[in-house]
Amino acid sequence: MAGRSGGAARLSASLLVGLAVFLLVVAALLPLYTAPKLERLPLGHESTRIMEGSGTLLDAALLAKGDEAPWEEDVALRSQTRVTVEDPVSSETATLQAGHALMRADSTPGRGLVSAHIDRVAIDRHDAMPAGDTMASLQVDRESPAVQLPRDGVQYRFPYGAAPEAYPVYDLTARASSEAEFVGDTELDGVTVRHYRQSLGPVDLFRATRDQANRVGMTRSGWGLVDESAADAGEIVFMTRYYTVQRDLWVEPVSGTIVDAREQASQFFGTGPEDQGLPVSEHDLAFTSATVATQLDAARSERDRVQLAIGAGPVSIHASWILVVLGLAALAAGLALGIRSSRTEDVAGAGDDPSGGTDPDDDPAVMLYSGARG
Repeated sequence: MAGRSGGAARLSASLLVGLAVFLLVVAALLPLYTAPKLERLPLGHESTRIMEGSGTLLDAALLAKGDEAPWEEDVALRSQTRVTVEDPVSSETATLQAGHALMRADSTPGRGLVSAHIDRVAIDRHDAMPAGDTMASLQVDRESPAVQLPRDGVQYRFPYGAAPEAYPVYDLTARASSEAEFVGDTELDGVTVRHYRQSLGPVDLFRATRDQANRVGMTRSGWGLVDESAADAGEIVFMTRYYTVQRDLWVEPVSGTIVDAREQASQFFGTGPEDQGLPVSEHDLAFTSATVATQLDAARSERDRVQLAIGAGPVSIHASWILVVLGLAALAAGLALGIRSSRTEDVAGAGDDPSGGTDPDDDPAVMLYSGARG
């Protein structure tokens, strides 16, 4: 019976050790296998991002009348960007469509539109970069077709696993990308986020867009450079529109979700990038508190999905760590059972010895035989 129980114990110990090895290997490989599968932008993704603030706008009517101060200052502004996933999509790519409108918040709804566009770009669902050679498009007028625009940077989101390093961020106004430098980590409502800052310009918008509206010739007096009575008041001067922006982005790193943003931008006409001959507009906008809250909720949800987290109150226990704990427990149990089995067999072996555990030389028959020979 001891032999049978010892064999069963050895088998159980071997199975436990084998199970432990399996669990530990799976725990090590699980992130490598699941992350590429889970770190994909869901095809049902959608978001609405509202920014509010104020700015200064050039009043073209006042400028035409020769007003010395043709600007409206401290204008309340509101921008809304609605981002959805549209066809075509695949297991690796998704097409994002962003409908954007910048409006005066002090005007009758629908009558204070400053600018609007519909932007489409196909991105890699993991790293958020434009997908392959796929062209993106921009439509700024309902009566005109969209124009094709190549992209070379992230735009509406960051990669999954955003690192503390610079990323190229595409600016639609400049039609170009520039580096958004990593500033540092901080917290928003208990969520660790990464702060990136992009500074761009002055950008020559005529060269960027080839739109004739961005290079204008007017008289010196028309530009407000001299009085109408000046001798050179009628001289034609060409000026180009320039654009500058500082953009701050706060990103939840696991999901790549932009949870907060601030944009300080300006445009002006000048004979060169250093000559601000005629300011056109400037604004300072930031995500509303409601938008920040909504984006944080979306980031938390996507972060937990990607991390295979099991909610345990304020604590998240990750699947890989569960497997590590189970694997170590199985290993400890297997080793303990194996050691106990070995000790049991040693004791049982000693009890089954025919000699009773005594030295054979002490047997009386042996001693008598040895004495007779002596």
